[in-house]
Amino acid sequence: MPSPFQTEQRTLAQLFAGPRIFTFPGFQRPYRWSVDEALTLLDDVAQAALQREPGYFLGNLVLTREKGRRFFVIDGRQRLTTLFILICVLRDLETDMPRKRGLHRILRDPGNLMSREKPSWRLDFPADERPFIEAMIANPKRIDTIPDNVAFISERLGGMLEVADAFRERLGAPPGDTGLPRLDDLTDYLLHQCEVIILTATSSSSGLRLFQVLNNRGLQLSEADLIKPELLNALPSGDQHRAAHIWDGLEDQLGTEHLDTFLRSYVFIQSGDWLAPGQDFTEALKASMMSRGPHAFHFEDMQSYGAAFAEIHWNDIDFDNPEKNPNSLLTGLSALGRNISEWKEFLPVAMEILVRFEDDEDRIFELFCALDRAFFTWFINDTPEAARRNLVYRMIMEMREGTDPLAPGGSMRTPERELEKAFQRLTLPFSKLHQRGALTRRIELALCMQAGKTPPQHLEQTIAEQILPRNPRPGSQWMIDFKRQEFRDTVDLLGNCMPLSRDLARKAGNKDFALKLSDYTRAGADRYFLSVKDVCRYPKWTPESIHERTERLAGLLRECWAQGPHVPYSPPTDDFDDEDYEDADTQLSQEDTKDS
Repeated sequence: MPSPFQTEQRTLAQLFAGPRIFTFPGFQRPYRWSVDEALTLLDDVAQAALQREPGYFLGNLVLTREKGRRFFVIDGRQRLTTLFILICVLRDLETDMPRKRGLHRILRDPGNLMSREKPSWRLDFPADERPFIEAMIANPKRIDTIPDNVAFISERLGGMLEVADAFRERLGAPPGDTGLPRLDDLTDYLLHQCEVIILTATSSSSGLRLFQVLNNRGLQLSEADLIKPELLNALPSGDQHRAAHIWDGLEDQLGTEHLDTFLRSYVFIQSGDWLAPGQDFTEALKASMMSRGPHAFHFEDMQSYGAAFAEIHWNDIDFDNPEKNPNSLLTGLSALGRNISEWKEFLPVAMEILVRFEDDEDRIFELFCALDRAFFTWFINDTPEAARRNLVYRMIMEMREGTDPLAPGGSMRTPERELEKAFQRLTLPFSKLHQRGALTRRIELALCMQAGKTPPQHLEQTIAEQILPRNPRPGSQWMIDFKRQEFRDTVDLLGNCMPLSRDLARKAGNKDFALKLSDYTRAGADRYFLSVKDVCRYPKWTPESIHERTERLAGLLRECWAQGPHVPYSPPTDDFDDEDYEDADTQLSQEDTKDS
């Protein structure tokens, strides 16, 4: 049986000077090599050059023929792009003009007038990346300012520029300072002694199969990278490039890790199946796509739900009324759990809210308030994961079916007994650090909303500082003001906590109250956090102070989460109401009178 691959061994000079133009299929992951990885490649090649090692192996390159001289790079994009950048830098640093022109011809295919082949770069980058790469990396007359025709520098473009700058800095230093060979020796070794093995698949399906085999054996691809080829392959070939552009745009907005989180959230919206990080979601996502159809999935859902997830991820939901800022509520929800993987069931339902009620700011805020109330009630009452996920999926389904989830008996209408249980719990000690932290940050948000102020930046990075310290020093004022039982009863109450940076909390430590206040005010924490300002109003910190503040803050959260009388929701409409009809009738009558 003949092999589905043609194999050949080529030096880098033969690879770049040959007839091939290399392009990248839509399912390929974008450029992601870091500066460290790129410099490691350079150092390895340089050491081999110094030791005059013959035939240095650069790795495999898997290709499929696209059309004419163009070949898709199925595997090897990261290494090939890095080598292209390295040759660009070596060309720029070359002082011998014939050698400089020779290096440029390796990078830039001159074309052929007889066959009407147009000149092109040896690597045919996507159209939206090409202006940036040409202006700032590939062109020998490169510029140092972002060109006017580049509207957005994506993560991958920024990474390529960082790699080029790192190469330029390392290679531009005096040879004795770098431990590298002379530039001309390094260039000659790179082009004529460094080799690649080229595997050219005889069909696109063989290339795709090898791509999946190679990457399932341990190459560091994200889950989205691995599944994207199959999802794009479900589309007609003419639509695949447009769809790949949507994938790349989302990755630019979210980053690789958060793109995976988005896809998991989408699977839950479509199926109700919760897939934890690390759990394979390939089959579940394929099933979700097929339930919607490949076209609707890529050109409707990926864009609408992707935009919603990006607004949530960046805390950037549009709003006009400062008193109805949904981003503040998202800040509180994002702080739940002990790590970034816990309590993230709010993401899919928040995405559904934004997609369903895109232009209705009041409705979005109303539903986010209900989501905030529901999740914190579950958080305080230790509601199990399975129950939470069933309720969240019910919220999504009710919105999809046109049922008002805030109506009596609706999924977002928190049962009064559960709400009252949470309210009572707020005045009791919270021994779990992650619960104190989340509730302390939520109290800061409530104080900001009450005062009409924007929440402090980086609130999610604060910790719950305990004013009465857990380990007071022997002989301190704390030991005088608090009896042993009073200490046990109050140290873990919410009234004894406030958000603070780790450094300032560490500095204040177990000092007496007056010294702590001095640290807070000297650092400006009382001007930054309303919770700190609230604590600084107390002349002395006593058991009575903590109990009073606990009751007051619990009352503030009770006010935030109160469920008022339900008003049935009716979507906004541009139709006339009765008064509009009466006005219109009057105007028409007047016009009729004029005509007669």
